[in-house]
Amino acid sequence: MPENSGHVNYPERVILTDDPLRAKMLAAHHLEHAKLIREQGDTLEYLGSYNGTAIALVSSGFDRGAVPFCARRSGQLGAFEIIYIGECVSSKRGLPLRSVIIAEGGGRKLLARTLSAAARYAIPAGVLPVAASGTAQSGADISDSVSGELYESAKEHGFAALAVLTVSENTETGERMEEHERRSRLYAAARLVFESMALNA
Repeated sequence: MPENSGHVNYPERVILTDDPLRAKMLAAHHLEHAKLIREQGDTLEYLGSYNGTAIALVSSGFDRGAVPFCARRSGQLGAFEIIYIGECVSSKRGLPLRSVIIAEGGGRKLLARTLSAAARYAIPAGVLPVAASGTAQSGADISDSVSGELYESAKEHGFAALAVLTVSENTETGERMEEHERRSRLYAAARLVFESMALNA
């Protein structure tokens, strides 16, 4: 049973996602000594570790603004670095489904460490500008509804944030992942995030 009463301080590093089922999967497959400490609707909070590094794993739910809200709350509970695992839509024909994208605009040190983890463990990942969903941005072949708001919240509230996204739909080719596949085919992105969190701990 989760411990829903009182506040628990978070470790410095937090992995954030919107989907509670994805959070359960990540906790089961990647988080060592995972302990569910809070469950409220779609919001799940786990504490555990990865390769000896203490990590909190949080799902925000799908409401608009839920990811930045949970990121701010994580910062208030002690987090300094937050990596969001999410999805994006591509309008570029040469960018296949399941590609791992790091959204430009995140914390420099966090980005450098994530790129170092990608190189060390041979995880293909590209850094691209990501426009807000439904808007046009010069040079952006990717759209996502969360990254920009997350980065603005990080600047305002003084924590480092990074969004690591999986291409779940390509509007040029008409391809899209089915719902069950979207939840399960995140191995590369999840491994990249966890390995990044464990570097230089």
